[in-house]
Amino acid sequence: MKIEQLKNTNQILLFLFLIITGLYLGAALFIPLTFAVFLATLVFPFVRFLEKRTRMKKVSSSFVGTFVVFLGVGLLMFFFIQQLSLFLQDIIESRRQIVFYLKELHERATGITGFSLQQQDEFLKNSLLGIVNFTQSYVANFLAQIGTLLFNFLLILILIFLLLLNRDKFTLFLSMYTRKEHQLETKEIVDQIRQVAHKYLWGRIQVMSVLALMYFILFTAYDLRHTGLLIIFGALITIIPYIGPFISGVVPIIFIIMFDGSSTEIISFTIIITIVQLIESYVLEPILIGSEVEQSPLFIILAIIVGGMIWGPAGLILFVPLFSILKIFFDHTEGLKPVGFLVGYERPGSSEGIIEKIKRKLMNN
Repeated sequence: MKIEQLKNTNQILLFLFLIITGLYLGAALFIPLTFAVFLATLVFPFVRFLEKRTRMKKVSSSFVGTFVVFLGVGLLMFFFIQQLSLFLQDIIESRRQIVFYLKELHERATGITGFSLQQQDEFLKNSLLGIVNFTQSYVANFLAQIGTLLFNFLLILILIFLLLLNRDKFTLFLSMYTRKEHQLETKEIVDQIRQVAHKYLWGRIQVMSVLALMYFILFTAYDLRHTGLLIIFGALITIIPYIGPFISGVVPIIFIIMFDGSSTEIISFTIIITIVQLIESYVLEPILIGSEVEQSPLFIILAIIVGGMIWGPAGLILFVPLFSILKIFFDHTEGLKPVGFLVGYERPGSSEGIIEKIKRKLMNN
């Protein structure tokens, strides 16, 4: 009996190892495919609405759904690149102020460290040469990545269109591999995966929109420079749990320190942006995303680490919802239900938390 259990355990470990290896080696294919699947589930209700209410054919509705994704993501990328170029231009125009600040720091360092100006000049030349070389290589790599990003975006759009167009075939394909007594459960699993993926993405978009509005009010009140760039970046980066909200809060604080904010402004701004982050994490996410896609914080961190190791920055975004989908498989597999329970997350306290009570009252009203 123990030998049989050991064999089963070894088979499961080998299967997981092969999956991880396949995901790592096939990242060039699986990353755009996964993005396409999630975005297709996001616009699927809209596509189905067009087919039912306007009697639009599947080809036309799939094209319209793909065009909506292109329009939304394309405009977001355009505004972000535009705001980033304005920020870089501002940095270039402020080089005199930066040079003056460096000279002042240079003179202070002479009195503190005891190094002569000549020694500091040699050190700065070597340091600046290294910084320039690093910056040139980084800019060249960034420009190359823009071309790769545009190609992947085009590939994702094509995949979205084909996934929407052939969505019925995938359901029939899965039903062909299941017994008749399990076909109803298979359809239920597919529908649940589609709903969870849609709810996660749509909830994230709503959270980022509300957060962007709060950022706009806060940054405008403090007359912070490059508000557009900070709003877009700060809202988008929060799609990465835990890490994203931290970066989203720290970057504006750095900006207000860089661009001559007073001590009182810096302290009050830090307090307010911390409150905004708490509202985003503990109020907006539970209400707009919902408990259906919640996971244990431990496994969210594991998903981020594993995703970053396997797929890089894309894995930081994709592996959290992928773990939510895996939880559905665990919950519907008899031998893996304890794993689904372990991955899931239940809020402490009563079975109906305060967020659920608020949602129920809003629904009743």
